Amino acid sequence: MNSPFAIIGIAWSFYRKQPVLNLIAFWLFFFPVALLDTMTGIVSTVSAQGVITIDEMKSMSTMEIAITIPVAIVLIYLMVWGQACTLIIAKKMINSSAGRARSSFKAVRNQAKKYIIPLFFVGILRSATTLLWMLLLIIPGVIYAVRTAFFDIMMIDSGKVVYGRTVLTKSTDLVKGHTGEIFWRLIAIGACIFIPASIATLSIEFGLTRIDERLIDLAVILGDGIEAYTGMFFIVCTVALYAELKKLQIKTVTKK
Repeated sequence: MNSPFAIIGIAWSFYRKQPVLNLIAFWLFFFPVALLDTMTGIVSTVSAQGVITIDEMKSMSTMEIAITIPVAIVLIYLMVWGQACTLIIAKKMINSSAGRARSSFKAVRNQAKKYIIPLFFVGILRSATTLLWMLLLIIPGVIYAVRTAFFDIMMIDSGKVVYGRTVLTKSTDLVKGHTGEIFWRLIAIGACIFIPASIATLSIEFGLTRIDERLIDLAVILGDGIEAYTGMFFIVCTVALYAELKKLQIKTVTKK
């Protein structure tokens, strides 16, 4: 199996040949969160300038509570949609890492719609089961999280909408015997992607707020952009790792 750096290289080469991934990251990961942060920043600025009275602020708080749940649902829906879209594009690496075939953003969105609800509910089931294992013993929880890490791409790869533990069990069966290898590769890939992204985000926030404290909202939005693209790219890397694991499984079966 390739090293984490080689897997990142494969994912990066593939990403560069798939411009639709940038559209997915922008419209489904970045834009909704940035819009929400922008609106929050405007409300904070207006209240800080004393344009809104205390009574009005109280009524706004009530309104915020009323719209929090619908907004959260919309954000989760869009982000899971983005996850499904990214997986559909990255799926091409399973058969070939060349990535020459391109898809339109509209076509990918339409293909991904049927996976949104299944991915969401299976993701909740996986998170709840992982949490229960963590409460009992930390190590079994980590092992379960690693072994079920590929449930989403396996659902997309099969082309079937799956609910329940079926797809989680398939991911567990695939990873068994390679748990340690997958664990440290996921950790290494995550560190290589998210640590530089966090440093960049903090640097932007520090630099802009040093110029003017009022630029904090701009720093937050730029940070949202970094998080959106790094999150999308991590999904691509995960699929590249899954492709490596499938190749290894095929070689093992062939030898037998």
